[in-house]
Amino acid sequence: MRISKSCLACVGAAALLGSLRVLAADTTPPAGQLEEITVTAQKRTETQQNVPLSMTTFSSAALEEKAINTFFDYATKVPNLAFAPTGDGVGTARTISIRGVSGNNVTGFYVDDTPLPDSLDPRILDIDHIEVLRGPQGTLYGARSMGGLVRMVTTEPDMNNLSGVVHTGVSSTERTDQANWTGDGVVNIPIIQDKVALRLSGFYDYEAGYFKRTFCTDPAAAMNLTCTPLAASGITTVNNVGAIDTYGGAASLTIKPIDSVTITPRIMLQRADYNGFLMSDYLTDRGNGIGSPVPTPHTGAPTPTTMIPNDFTQARWFNVPEGGFDDWALSSIALHWKSNIGELVSSSSYFSRKVIETEDESDFVYAAITSSPGPGLPPGEPQPGGITEEKDYQEFVQEIRFVSDLKGPVQFVAGGFYSDLHGRLPFAAYYPPATVPGLDSTLTGGAPGVEVTPGYPNTIFAQDFHSEIKEPAVFGELSYQPIEPLKLTAGLRWYQVKETSEGYEAGLATGGG
Repeated sequence: MRISKSCLACVGAAALLGSLRVLAADTTPPAGQLEEITVTAQKRTETQQNVPLSMTTFSSAALEEKAINTFFDYATKVPNLAFAPTGDGVGTARTISIRGVSGNNVTGFYVDDTPLPDSLDPRILDIDHIEVLRGPQGTLYGARSMGGLVRMVTTEPDMNNLSGVVHTGVSSTERTDQANWTGDGVVNIPIIQDKVALRLSGFYDYEAGYFKRTFCTDPAAAMNLTCTPLAASGITTVNNVGAIDTYGGAASLTIKPIDSVTITPRIMLQRADYNGFLMSDYLTDRGNGIGSPVPTPHTGAPTPTTMIPNDFTQARWFNVPEGGFDDWALSSIALHWKSNIGELVSSSSYFSRKVIETEDESDFVYAAITSSPGPGLPPGEPQPGGITEEKDYQEFVQEIRFVSDLKGPVQFVAGGFYSDLHGRLPFAAYYPPATVPGLDSTLTGGAPGVEVTPGYPNTIFAQDFHSEIKEPAVFGELSYQPIEPLKLTAGLRWYQVKETSEGYEAGLATGGG
């Protein structure tokens, strides 16, 4: 049974797929023994107890027992790990910090051998284990892990056992008028024993929204500031704001043509659709907004005394729906070739992501035209307006490394790395331009044909940047263990980051022009 983190009452059920057996029926170690977790933090397979790093791990059994489904579920259980929104929007705003080291690309986030944006939140489904490494990991993982890294390692297909498992769950959340429900399943299918196996997983998760949105039923009443709960036009209330639909899945295939070679292609897909944002308004000096006495004209200056951070009603003048989606896909192929002296690993991946979000900007528009009306004109009227942000980018990553398995006290890791990230990143695109009819006329005193931003009529804001970031690197690490308790390690990484970006900003929010 998987349980929502904010539920009041939950019921769940688990079912077998036909005659298949449940995976990991009993993963609890015998009494008095520690669970042994195999990790690959140093690019080689070894037990956690033998890794001389400060790290926190979650085995597949721990993930199951603790009902960990999302980043929030495990991040709150890791010492020295912090996270917070640092950018605009919702889908791409979160960043991770370990031991207080924060900044652009200083904490790595990996799925297997692929570095990904730390704002990503892959569903914790069919994950072998999670590793959180504290402190610089720059030699083996690059500059983006100077503070540490979070790494999810997926489960490999089993070539000998047919198995599967299904989870379902239902819950309720305070302040919602709908139920939450979730379901996921995993199936492992050996195709050719000891040679080929297929593993499939999928999930769907619905979380009801616990916010409400109110707006003036009659737009004209909002424009002339006569919209009140007692007015004939009245107020319309929309429930279930902030509801989130998340769904996705993964497919992986293990091919073992000979005993020394393993090839694993994998694809992961995930999409989240959200109806509005789970955010309380930062209210301005028009009072408590729609629903309180007559909204008064305001300048947009914030007045903290009117903040109501626990107010679950988002007051609006107009019916401008908010929300968006976050859609991403990760395709990868890994090749492992084992020899008497070590293992050669090649990891190739292609990642694509698109995030589109729309936000109501009517308050900003009204503040702008109230503080900057045309010569001799009275302050303008509120106007409905929405602004849409788009982030759309792709990344190719290739790494080849050799991990030694020598007889003696000396071991080494050596390899090369290349990544090419391009698209609307790190900047976003506000396109199509956010416009408000009659804006230029209001701001220029009705002068015919005059545009505040030439070529962009009635534009509040427009932005579009296209960037490309390329990073080649070579790395190596050498260790020497003269006696069992003592191990000396030295490492070196050379890398070069080249970034090019071009684009524009325009509109009233940039000062015009």
